Amino acid sequence: MRMRAFGAAALMTACLAMAGEAAAKTLTFAEFGPNRGTRAASLEWFADQLDARSNGDLKIEFFWGKSLLGTKAVLQGVADGVADMGSVIGFFTPKELRAYNIGDLPVANSDVWVGMRALYDLASHHPVFLDEFDQANVVYIANYSTGPIQLICTAKVETLEQLSGKKIRGSGPYGKTLAALGAEVVRMPQGDVYQALDSGLVDCNQNYYYSMKAYKQYEVASFVLELDWGQNMSFGIIMNKQSHESLSDSQRKILHEVASDFVDHFAQAMIESQVKDKAAMEAGIDGKSITVTLLSPEERQALIEKSHEQIDAWKNDANGEGLDGDAILKAYDEAVAKYAKEKEDKGYPWTR
Repeated sequence: MRMRAFGAAALMTACLAMAGEAAAKTLTFAEFGPNRGTRAASLEWFADQLDARSNGDLKIEFFWGKSLLGTKAVLQGVADGVADMGSVIGFFTPKELRAYNIGDLPVANSDVWVGMRALYDLASHHPVFLDEFDQANVVYIANYSTGPIQLICTAKVETLEQLSGKKIRGSGPYGKTLAALGAEVVRMPQGDVYQALDSGLVDCNQNYYYSMKAYKQYEVASFVLELDWGQNMSFGIIMNKQSHESLSDSQRKILHEVASDFVDHFAQAMIESQVKDKAAMEAGIDGKSITVTLLSPEERQALIEKSHEQIDAWKNDANGEGLDGDAILKAYDEAVAKYAKEKEDKGYPWTR
């Protein structure tokens, strides 16, 4: 009798284990970047948190460095189920993700946490954003940010007027604003900029502190004009709609809880990285260093005002596609104001 009871208990345990294994999910993730740097480390944290909080029921298998999908192919590839999840850049699909591209506009806010939280709110809850991702057959999960935009130059630049006639590598609405200020804007991949700065093909480059350091541009360009100008945030994590629906309620709950925490985790990592990378380049690396000039408050206000041309252009494109550009901008501004106030009152989440 005791042996039969023991056998029945063992069988039940085995069945439960098998049921647990059947419920477990390993999600494929298409990542165009290499497995190094701040963003890669944050993605590993994301995967570790999913695994731990789900007791092993949710795991991620990363395909780094475009090994599964190219950068521009992520939206369609995830929609088609080539990967369950992926890192998407909205700039490459402006029509499909018109509302989400609001995150790339040169608005006054350049605080990484404030911006990421504001866009996360809109992309997670605003009906226009929800419909946009749904039409693309994907679900929005979380956000990244490049951090605020700066200029690194081969000669010292202190004012907006001095940008006129300069050959500047730029992109997106920021590049268009620089062109409106009189710069000769050149388009090229970030990986080609080092040689372009070194050879004199360009005088300045639109970039971020971590990327200046990563690409070693401080070796050939010694001056930074600190603009603290907006940030690129039409840049986040998406998931195939059917893969999302295949998760259990508890798995979806854990996924979105971790995604929300990821926003805070990544913002902290980026903010701390900016300070560290700027300081390292100012102090000097292998005998090469940068000199940082802050754009004056008056000049920065003039830059923001000039940026409105690109914000209006986005709004006109949105209106032309049947969206209410004014309403979306208003919702975005309100979300930015909400989190700016929270930061002012309470500080960042990781300092509370």
